[in-house]
Amino acid sequence: MDERKNEVRILAVVSDEMRTRIGHQLEPLNAKIECAAKAAEIARLVSEGNIFEVAILPAALPNAEWWALWGELSLLYPRPAILVYARVATFELWTSVLDLGGYDIVVDPFSDHEIQEAVRRAAQSFRNQLEGDALED
Repeated sequence: MDERKNEVRILAVVSDEMRTRIGHQLEPLNAKIECAAKAAEIARLVSEGNIFEVAILPAALPNAEWWALWGELSLLYPRPAILVYARVATFELWTSVLDLGGYDIVVDPFSDHEIQEAVRRAAQSFRNQLEGDALED
């Protein structure tokens, strides 16, 4: 069986500390994680032909960087399902993420099960969107 077919391709904007933690947490999903710290790194990954099913972004970023990240992600086709992580998930944050086309919010610190389920659901949403787009063509 093709191992790549079962992997979940993830773009994560995370700190170095969180990079290691999330890597371990998502191991059971056969996650292929590419990490970026800035919008310019996302542009580089995309120019290399990478396609991501899920993007994991922090809610807490300086405004200019936040909008730059969303700008880069909005140019992706197919666009990944976007998970935003935050210390507190307020209704205002949740609706803002959804209004911008994000998939969901996860509250950090999250358990292995919580992040795995959130990524699994987001990846399935991405696949469903691709199937829907293919049917429209």
